[in-house]
Amino acid sequence: MRQKLHLGCTWLCRAMTAISMLLMMILALPITYDATMRAFGHPTIWVFEITMYLLIAAGFLANPVATKSGAHFRVTVLHKFFPGWRRVLNLFAHGVTMIFALILVGGGIYFCWYSWSNHIRSATLLGIPLWIPQLALPVGGFGLFLQTFALVLSGEEPDEESDAFGD
Repeated sequence: MRQKLHLGCTWLCRAMTAISMLLMMILALPITYDATMRAFGHPTIWVFEITMYLLIAAGFLANPVATKSGAHFRVTVLHKFFPGWRRVLNLFAHGVTMIFALILVGGGIYFCWYSWSNHIRSATLLGIPLWIPQLALPVGGFGLFLQTFALVLSGEEPDEESDAFGD
């Protein structure tokens, strides 16, 4: 059961990483289009807003790969002073990270719900409903929780040598 749970978490985290990477690649298209149109004297009104939302979403969806690779915020000074307590310190850090992730998920859901229920839109010509880009908060928090939970299940530490998919 534990192995299946770990594999499920890992699969979801890899999917989030792939989507994040895809969003980063897609970002080049509207930026190139805007630069080209500006050169011909026809600047766009939508590229900045769309690319900003895509960049934020890609960043939050990258939480699992950042956690897996050890690129996420970590304090390791206690590991050096108390090497015998490394496992306990890692479990404590993972527990705190999962609590933070759950707070991010809950707060993000509330944030989205508030924007949705009050019909809050961006103050631009596009007028995008803000709950759509705000979904990055709970989804990213969920990814952070899943990857940290997968690390706890496997007993691994973040791997600074792994690639984007954790291999």
